[in-house]
Amino acid sequence: MLWVFNLSNLNFNRNQLIAAYSIVALALVGVIVLVAKSGAFHASSEAPKFADVSVTEPSPLPSASQAASTKLCIHVAGKVKKPGVYELDLGKRVVDAIKIAGGACANADIESVNLAEKLADGEQVYIAPKGQIPPPVRSLVRGAPSGTSTASTAKVSAVPAGNREESGPKKLTAPGQGTVNINTAGLADLQRLSGVGPSTAQRILDYRNQNGRFKSVDELDEVKGIGPSKIEKLRPFISL
Repeated sequence: MLWVFNLSNLNFNRNQLIAAYSIVALALVGVIVLVAKSGAFHASSEAPKFADVSVTEPSPLPSASQAASTKLCIHVAGKVKKPGVYELDLGKRVVDAIKIAGGACANADIESVNLAEKLADGEQVYIAPKGQIPPPVRSLVRGAPSGTSTASTAKVSAVPAGNREESGPKKLTAPGQGTVNINTAGLADLQRLSGVGPSTAQRILDYRNQNGRFKSVDELDEVKGIGPSKIEKLRPFISL
């Protein structure tokens, strides 16, 4: 760049020298600007790259309902030492429900119960006494919606809560099986009559309490829900 400073050796007048130096100065400024921009570009292109960091969300804690699902609420009734409602761990069986209720009484009919059957939340385990007349079809009673079908009565298992008649008094269906004295029978015995459920049996008791003893079978016609046709079907199984 020595030629820049030797411009004075040229045969330029004062004004020409000033113009020449101005042109050189502008050129130098332009070169400096271009160099500065080039350096900034390389600096930005070589900026450090940060590694991608993935964030893993923590697993949600179990809700209160999920925690509660590990427990069973069971009603143990009948011939056990401490009847009541108990809480057991999930997966427990009938034998565990009897143990937590203090064990079976001496006169408990354990043979009518499937001790190995698994329990479900909301069930009732009923232990009948030995020699109960009529004997229960099943002693383990499961809670279920009304109308749920059940297994064969030959198998000791669960009875839906909405279908209790199957585990209740045995119905009289043929002559010679016995009779029911409608003047002395209680609520359960009255239900042995075919077509007589808990509500009809209660109406028979209410009528008897209000009017005294039945004087004839035909007097049942005064009880709501019992008409002449039903009386004729029930007549062979009724005594006074």
